[in-house]
Amino acid sequence: MLALASRFIVKRKIMDTNPVYITLSNAMRIVIMSNLSKIEIKKRLYDRPINYFNRLEKNQLLSIKELFRDPEHYFSVIYSPVKVAKKSRFVYMGHPPSFHENDLCKRLSSNYRNYRIPDDIIEQGKANDFRKWFKSVEGLYNQNPDTFVARLYARWGILTNVKSINKENSGTTQFLNFNLKEIQIEIDALLTKAEQFKNESKKQAKILNSFSKLSYMGLSEDKIKRNFTGYSDDKVKNILRVFHLEYKIPLRELLVHYYRLVLNPKLAMEGDILTLLGFSPCGSCFEMDMLN
Repeated sequence: MLALASRFIVKRKIMDTNPVYITLSNAMRIVIMSNLSKIEIKKRLYDRPINYFNRLEKNQLLSIKELFRDPEHYFSVIYSPVKVAKKSRFVYMGHPPSFHENDLCKRLSSNYRNYRIPDDIIEQGKANDFRKWFKSVEGLYNQNPDTFVARLYARWGILTNVKSINKENSGTTQFLNFNLKEIQIEIDALLTKAEQFKNESKKQAKILNSFSKLSYMGLSEDKIKRNFTGYSDDKVKNILRVFHLEYKIPLRELLVHYYRLVLNPKLAMEGDILTLLGFSPCGSCFEMDMLN
């Protein structure tokens, strides 16, 4: 981390310090590249208590918040890169991520779509087989998601939320018609609904009091460890699956957009550090600038 920070300081002296812009999905990529287990940020997620996220999930959200608030501080003090094998996790092999010279670049909001390969497939070394299979049923994915999920389970033994596979180019502003107040209303409403769902019955309250921070287990086929709720794994997973997909994932997405609107609406950062992270200048807006 210190080596990266020192390289950052040296390069800043010789590079143009005008900010550049990235998409929200690429900002998320930066955070995912960090070793979240080593990050300790003692700040609140929101102005209302939120107790549904485990330590890694909370670290991810707070890292995004800090990246938006002060990118230079994030990279020099907080960022701790994790070394991973360079494997593409998507169906369509892409180019290195880009940064843009201005926030009006058409590629910031271009109609780009890719699909994330489930982690289990990556770990089994079957990514290429999955790519071939997915391309043969991509039309089904777009037209009949429920049937696609059934095919996915039949072929690969994986039960997952369809949205977790889809990866669109989020642009710098995904909720174009949402202002800060509207985002806050959405967050508050979702938190209220999550509490209502939790307290619908004694069973749901007991299960979510025990496992709300581990709700991803609702999507797993593994046995639940330390299940002392008095309910079977299947019943626990049914509740966790709904809570994870309908409350936690949407809440996480809303919080990310809330942080963006409050702290860095255009996702402006320094181009030098992005270059060190493997980003490259956009071939469209930087080329236009050179022509002018």
